[in-house]
Amino acid sequence: MKIKRKIIREIVTISRCISFIRQEEFKKYELTRGQHAFLTRIMENPGVSQEELSYLLRMDKTTTAKALKKLEEKEYVTRVKSSVDKRSWNIYPNEKLIAIYPYIVDRIQNTSLIGLEGFTEDELKVVDRFIERIRINIDKEWNNLKNNT
Repeated sequence: MKIKRKIIREIVTISRCISFIRQEEFKKYELTRGQHAFLTRIMENPGVSQEELSYLLRMDKTTTAKALKKLEEKEYVTRVKSSVDKRSWNIYPNEKLIAIYPYIVDRIQNTSLIGLEGFTEDELKVVDRFIERIRINIDKEWNNLKNNT
């Protein structure tokens, strides 16, 4: 049991470090903790619904709504009522986001290079498989809890 706890603790530590790095790198664009994740998903999925975005990021709907409100105020995104479901919003990138997106991607790729430095292609494939299995297991628990609240 100790090794399992250590593995998850390492993942959490890595996540915190990456969050701190991102916060520092994106300060100049007035992006606060985690906002870059919303922006990258919106750029990758223009017109994504607010609900789909919540799922992609594994965030609750309230957190997503608050984050989008702030990003809209900063003129990074636009929320548009869905033409299909009038209760739903679709999210689109604004010019301001489009302009800084290459920088965001560059910083994310740089962190990946640093974190995975020295791994062979075969090792990366193994790590990828293992991390994906962990995510799938955790996703099951996340979905159970989400559906019961």
